[in-house]
Amino acid sequence: MAELAYMVREDWAQYGTTMGEQSALIREWPGRPPYVFATADRKKIELDHRGDAQFMTYVAPSADERHVIDLSDLSGLRRSDEQLTAPLVVMHPHEERDCDLLREIVPADSVVKMFAIVWSPRDMVRAWLDGVGALNLHTGSVLEAPDAVQLEAAKCWVGEQYNGLSSGNGKGAVVQLLRAFTDAGYPLDVETWLRAFFAAGGEFEKATNVAKLIKEMREGTRHRIQTRCQADILSVLRERATKYD
Repeated sequence: MAELAYMVREDWAQYGTTMGEQSALIREWPGRPPYVFATADRKKIELDHRGDAQFMTYVAPSADERHVIDLSDLSGLRRSDEQLTAPLVVMHPHEERDCDLLREIVPADSVVKMFAIVWSPRDMVRAWLDGVGALNLHTGSVLEAPDAVQLEAAKCWVGEQYNGLSSGNGKGAVVQLLRAFTDAGYPLDVETWLRAFFAAGGEFEKATNVAKLIKEMREGTRHRIQTRCQADILSVLRERATKYD
């Protein structure tokens, strides 16, 4: 899998006081330019001095240090015979289709090194990056891998996501497993569960469904669902986690 790193924009800028210093740190990580900068819409980049264009010119001040493409141009990397060897810098990925594209090409070894600047610490792409072991360049650390038993639960959800997780059997599997884990003392925490879901291969659209259900449960919603899991499901998942440890 590609080497991954990221930084949240507010950590990069820090009210306009550290953009130069943090940009130097970012340049140091992938190595020498040129870099491939991927943006949601390169036609608008010259007008966006506060966003993509500003970040890009700090990281690669010289035009010959950068090659700008649309994020959608990376779709060719889904093919196993394609690989991007130059360092990839993804600027503020947000749309589900763009984030799912990254989710698909990164494990396929289609990219060697990828850095992402994340617009907000609450953006779902950050949960994905943390879930797949990306380095946070601001802190210099990688978050601990998801709990092994939670990861097994998340794999169950991934197995249901072809039918959706917002209703029917998929929703039932999510809610029942969340109830079992919460009863066992696990925190009903959106970020923790999303990291496990992404580590298991979950899609961004379905991650939105998982996050919504968790938030509703935290607010006291009692969802009506059909039983999807056996009564001792937690023991089963613990046994699986131990088997693959």
